[in-house]
Amino acid sequence: METSFGAIVASARVGIALVASFGTLAIVGQETNRRWLLAVAKPVATASLLLIVGAPPTYIVEKLVALGIVFSIIGDAFLVVEGDRAFFAGTSAFLTAQILYAAAFWSLRAPARPVAPVAGVVVVVSALLVANLWRSAGSMRPAVALYAVAITLMVGTALGTLGGPMHPVAALCAASGAVLFYISDATLAWDKFKRPVRHASFVTMGVYWIGQIGIALAARISS
Repeated sequence: METSFGAIVASARVGIALVASFGTLAIVGQETNRRWLLAVAKPVATASLLLIVGAPPTYIVEKLVALGIVFSIIGDAFLVVEGDRAFFAGTSAFLTAQILYAAAFWSLRAPARPVAPVAGVVVVVSALLVANLWRSAGSMRPAVALYAVAITLMVGTALGTLGGPMHPVAALCAASGAVLFYISDATLAWDKFKRPVRHASFVTMGVYWIGQIGIALAARISS
């Protein structure tokens, strides 16, 4: 798609505006302990990402990313509910989303470009994070480890699109979106299992949606 990034953003402005609006409401709900507001606004914000991808999705990358967003909606709905069972269900949904995103990016990676050094950094960071969370994660250890593998794979494949057949702007959106998603989830895990992070919702939700917008834009641009 030979068009400017500004034109792409403009064409997806409704979806972006809805994500920003409902995302802000969700953060307000979390920060003010208005659980009803969080429960309503959070899934709607994530569902609005589908408008950024475009409907109906036709190409394989669009379809995989759109399906990943659907599982993200499910994950968000579960994570609004307190308790380990809901957290496990939400994590399982997001794990599926990470695998779908990784599959989308894998098909558009740059085979000739060595990404092992960059991917290696992500692996090391994930290993250190899991090691720090291991004792306090308790019965959630297998889920934490498995999710760490999935999101590390997703970030690695997203970074691998840089310099590949994917549109350069789309690859940049994919890579930056994946990294922001990773930062969000790492913060969420640290806040839950290690120690509370003050005003964590600005990262666990705000940065999360910015990252998801990047991934959705990457799918839109690459179509």
